[in-house]
Amino acid sequence: MMKKPLSARSLKRRLLLIAIISLLLASALVLYTFGFFDGFLVAWFRAFLVFFTLISLTVLVIIPGVSYGVNRIAGK
Repeated sequence: MMKKPLSARSLKRRLLLIAIISLLLASALVLYTFGFFDGFLVAWFRAFLVFFTLISLTVLVIIPGVSYGVNRIAGK
């Protein structure tokens, strides 16, 4: 049984949720580690991009790929 591909609406909703989570994580990390300093916005944006990239690749590419491979090997 094949899953349906992601619709545009579902993909937008997932990306928005990932962006919110990434923003919160980046804020917590930069504020806890460095506090407010001169280059805060740059560090915050870089941390956001790193978190967003890692989380989105994991959730949208790696997990479905591994799941597909395991299901194919297991014969489901």
